[in-house]
Amino acid sequence: MVDQRSLNAERQAMGTRSSAELGPVTAAVLAHLAAGQVRRVLDIGCGQGGLAAALVRRGYAVTGIDPQAGAVATARSRAPGAEFHVAGAEAIPARDMSFGAAILMNTLHHIPGPLMQPALAEAFRVLRPMGLLVVVEPLAEGSFFDAMRPLDDETTVRAQALAALAAFETDTGAQPLSDTRVERISRFAGLDAFLSYVCQPDPGRAEQATRQRAAIAAAFERAAEPAEGLFVLRQPHLLRVLRRP
Repeated sequence: MVDQRSLNAERQAMGTRSSAELGPVTAAVLAHLAAGQVRRVLDIGCGQGGLAAALVRRGYAVTGIDPQAGAVATARSRAPGAEFHVAGAEAIPARDMSFGAAILMNTLHHIPGPLMQPALAEAFRVLRPMGLLVVVEPLAEGSFFDAMRPLDDETTVRAQALAALAAFETDTGAQPLSDTRVERISRFAGLDAFLSYVCQPDPGRAEQATRQRAAIAAAFERAAEPAEGLFVLRQPHLLRVLRRP
């Protein structure tokens, strides 16, 4: 069953007015897929299926994986034309050279450090020759990051993810195609919507959010820009595209 409150929080985080509207990060990813003439896509760390649903609407053949069964159940409801599996990024249930593109959107820094490079290697394994590896990672900066720090300071893990990606690129000889920054502009109705969104990828954060609510509320108030009755937070992302030789 789809949790509408959770999906509404996701929409606010993407800064979109409807599920059909694209945020700037998703739009940038889709532009790279179109340029690469990709049709079969693997969404690694698919979460509740927002990206998968956008891909299905545009005619892509999509497979999504995520280690959380609840998230996968929601994704199946949102993107019924896609295939989903409960699985970790370090053990993708797919044959070698199965996909034209593999996407890790806000996923790599959620993978345990020792498994980051194995997960990237798994993504490369399932890519066809000349396939695209698209990695989107939030940077440790921006007002969204500042608002989230009392809940979960990801400074170290975000840096670790970027280092793992750079090392993987060097070790594999992958061809870099793009290395750009894209800013996501979130527009939240309030603190509860913000907390609903940031607790989605890590259910363990909910207890911490309850304990640290006052500190999170103060950080949210300092960081957010009031605009038309909403609270605006900005999160810069790195978008890197590599091609498998």
